[in-house]
Amino acid sequence: MSHSDGTPTLHGTYLALSRPLTVLGCERRLFMGATCVGAAAFSSFNAPIAGLLLFSAGYGAGLVVTKLDPCLPSVLLRSASCSRRYDPALRAAGPEPLQIVADTHR
Repeated sequence: MSHSDGTPTLHGTYLALSRPLTVLGCERRLFMGATCVGAAAFSSFNAPIAGLLLFSAGYGAGLVVTKLDPCLPSVLLRSASCSRRYDPALRAAGPEPLQIVADTHR
């Protein structure tokens, strides 16, 4: 939006909009992942201590990662969807021939 004279209009935003979404201090996706892993361990091994141990390990790791850098979990979770720019496996097996280009611009 802008005024009729062309100057832009400034609108304030709330601080809560730029903070990461957390559950008990841990990023929400990591918290849900830890919860699902703990529940799967509980139902697989039929032992509540296994579920609690895996949940607490996942929650602790998520808490540490969120405290170090709040944007790191979202970068890590989105990195799988990005394409690679350089893949050494796609190169030819042998060395590439050297091309010499003469400088004709004088």
